[in-house]
Amino acid sequence: MLAVCFILGRFRAELCNGWLLLSSLVFYGYWDVTFLPLLIASIAVNYLLARLILRRRSKFWFLLGLAFNIGLLGAYKYSDFVIENINALGAHIDPLGLILPLGISFFTITQLLYLFDCHAGVSKDHGMIKYALFVSFFPHLMAGPILYHRQMFKQFDNPSLRAIDWQNLSSGLILFTIGLIKKVMIADQLSPYVGAGFGSTATLDCLTAWLTAISYMLQLYFDFSGYSDMAVGLSRMMNIDIPINFNSPYRASSMINFWQRWHISLTNAITACVYMPLVRYFKTRTLAHTIAASFIAFFIVGIWHGAGWTFVVFALMNAVGIVVNYIWKFYNRSMPKPLAHIITLSYVLLTMIFFRAESIGDALNVIAAMGGANGIVFPQKIVTLASMLGVGLTVGNVPGALPKIIFLTAILLTAFSPNSNQLCKKIAPSPALAAATAVGLFIAVLHLSRVTEFLYFQF
Repeated sequence: MLAVCFILGRFRAELCNGWLLLSSLVFYGYWDVTFLPLLIASIAVNYLLARLILRRRSKFWFLLGLAFNIGLLGAYKYSDFVIENINALGAHIDPLGLILPLGISFFTITQLLYLFDCHAGVSKDHGMIKYALFVSFFPHLMAGPILYHRQMFKQFDNPSLRAIDWQNLSSGLILFTIGLIKKVMIADQLSPYVGAGFGSTATLDCLTAWLTAISYMLQLYFDFSGYSDMAVGLSRMMNIDIPINFNSPYRASSMINFWQRWHISLTNAITACVYMPLVRYFKTRTLAHTIAASFIAFFIVGIWHGAGWTFVVFALMNAVGIVVNYIWKFYNRSMPKPLAHIITLSYVLLTMIFFRAESIGDALNVIAAMGGANGIVFPQKIVTLASMLGVGLTVGNVPGALPKIIFLTAILLTAFSPNSNQLCKKIAPSPALAAATAVGLFIAVLHLSRVTEFLYFQF
């Protein structure tokens, strides 16, 4: 695919763009061809609305675009959740049973951002092919990062980017390999243990509950950041830069700082589309206005991830955390950085329990178990070692088998290692690096038979 892209690019950039668009649509159709018409229809409708907004400067078309995209996302993602709760009040409405199309959250919010910029007068008509490629560009299509038209159209229009750049090819392949290793050799290895723990929340003991919650926290990061690394790496191999999505989020020292490091493209998108318009609407920026805008913006960030009361709680917890953080900053309170880091990481851990749990009850079971509600038991090896030291511990059967080396490696990497993007900036191409990349890619590929779906494909 890359070879054809560069060959066509030697003649005309438009040919390369057309090839990338075709490849992106085939890629999406390969996952589930039944949703390909929906993606094409969404692109066509939004492109038409964007042209109408640009030509007529009418708020009507912009509001229609908002209604179309929010309605489309709401119908597929939230309709059955709403119906379920209406039925709980005594109604008898049949659920729609709509299957969530892959990537709908990402290609919808990408197009909403474009409509916002058209309405603001900071965009122009770039043609149907480039617009469709911008929305469907296959590295980002399934799980982000969320793209911005100003960055992407400049690159699609630049013929100099259609020639092979060996530096980009090398660093892109390294980043892709790092992402694949994150996914198949860390995230997927933790998955069975996490599944066992969250599948038996009522019987978790204290130690297992903590290990389950922390394992999921690590699994989610290495899974999602692994996909993002692969997306950025693939794009770089084609001489296209897309936004990074993670910047060592588990080293954050506040909730604001955490969301500046985690799913960065989503945070930036919600800030641009929700937070800043609300701030401008209030005209004067008081603490109360900042709190209101922040709460609404980060509540939307939370419920964007999914339909269910667990996601509502996740959204509320993040919104409250951000608000408390703003109040703390407003009054110029200080805190030792290690303590701030521990508090932030602990709060993030609690939010992620709700993010993963099947129900609020399951999430509360895990949190109660972490507090010792079901007692504390230890694996036999620890009990035996403790008895040698004269300490008596209770032995128990821990559900699942925690891959200890993977677990400890994941913690050390998140705590001390440079992140993927920092590594790619620091290392220089060399024969030894090429060999290491080849070995890493080979080992990762050997694990593909056991690979699970990327977690963010569900959102």
